[in-house]
Amino acid sequence: MTTLDLPPMPDTADPVILPGLLTALGIKKRTDPDFQASIDGGFTESFEDYCTRISQKEA
Repeated sequence: MTTLDLPPMPDTADPVILPGLLTALGIKKRTDPDFQASIDGGFTESFEDYCTRISQKEA
């Protein structure tokens, strides 16, 4: 086993969220309200919509 000597995180630092950790713990995804407003206003495309759009075949 390896021990990493990492410096301590500052008290004001944002928490580190590992991909999939929230899902594994059964916690709903948090969405920035400004980002959600951009999606709702049609100014920004959600990741799911982007994946759907690029996976469609060109007619």
